[in-house]
Amino acid sequence: TEPSMFTPQVVKAPTSADVALAAGVSRATVSFVLNDKPNSRVSDDTRHRVLEAARLLGYTPNTAARSLASGEAVAGLLLAASTSDHGATVERTFDALLCRTVDDGTDALRHADTASTGAEAGQLWAKLRPEAVLAEAERCDEAATEVLRLAGVRALIVHGPVAVDYAPSLVIPQRPFGSIPIEHLAALGHRHIVYVTPAGPGPAAAERLAGAREAADRLRVRLDVAHAAASARTLRDWAHGLRYDPAAPTAVAAADDGLAMAAIRALTDAGLRVPADIAVVGADDHPASADYVPRLSTVTFDAETLATTLLEAYARMRAGERVERLEAPPVRMIARESSTPPVAGVRNAG
Repeated sequence: TEPSMFTPQVVKAPTSADVALAAGVSRATVSFVLNDKPNSRVSDDTRHRVLEAARLLGYTPNTAARSLASGEAVAGLLLAASTSDHGATVERTFDALLCRTVDDGTDALRHADTASTGAEAGQLWAKLRPEAVLAEAERCDEAATEVLRLAGVRALIVHGPVAVDYAPSLVIPQRPFGSIPIEHLAALGHRHIVYVTPAGPGPAAAERLAGAREAADRLRVRLDVAHAAASARTLRDWAHGLRYDPAAPTAVAAADDGLAMAAIRALTDAGLRVPADIAVVGADDHPASADYVPRLSTVTFDAETLATTLLEAYARMRAGERVERLEAPPVRMIARESSTPPVAGVRNAG
């Protein structure tokens, strides 16, 4: 059977009394087992029944109630940390979402755990009794979604490059971050481009590289690939090799602005001028990119616009409205000083 879509609704979260009834034990026994109290003298069979009943019911100890008793805040919005690097533009969106949520008077927190997935992750998040949860699809699967639903979460959105069929999805395509810089450079007249990607690329970087390759194939542009960390040292030998290569590329596109800035430093150290000898384009519009020398051309989408979209979606879901899919704003090119047309015969080899 196909998974059912998470639908916001008011549900009664299971209690320790429900677990006790399902396991056929007292609430005190449930407390002993779930809180792992010493000297409780609970048999292994009883412990197993209690834990299995809690799992089937989706019960999690209400640590939020304990937090309230101690005067600590409880999350209205819980943002689960991601196991993968989704790029600085996405992180900027989430930072804006948290800030605006707090500004609106709602408690919000970023859950730091990245080790757990599935139902285990759902249990960890549910312990804080959040009203709304935002998590990546890699960690928040159908099992986690069901745990959160049973725990009374009113609004849930999972994010990733494609939509899922079991929960409202925020679709954030990564390929445009790779394809748009290639299209920009090709439009300027560059026919040989090198794409700089992380040495150990995660899913987002891999998608960006795939987007760059697709654009290069479509535009009949030669695309070489260089793998490097975000430091000029890792790119130094590569940059020196370009200086005396008559068939060297005339442009560089990087998976992110950190790599683009590192490439510019390495190229400058090798005696190459950006953009006179070689153009450079980054991605994610790092805060330093507009003030870098030369000012760095880059791509991004409007993080504030997406934060607004998420806030509005959560408000609709809390009101009981069904939400299935949200789209990130279009990725746009920001052309600055670092990308200009190639000029034949100007490369300085002296």
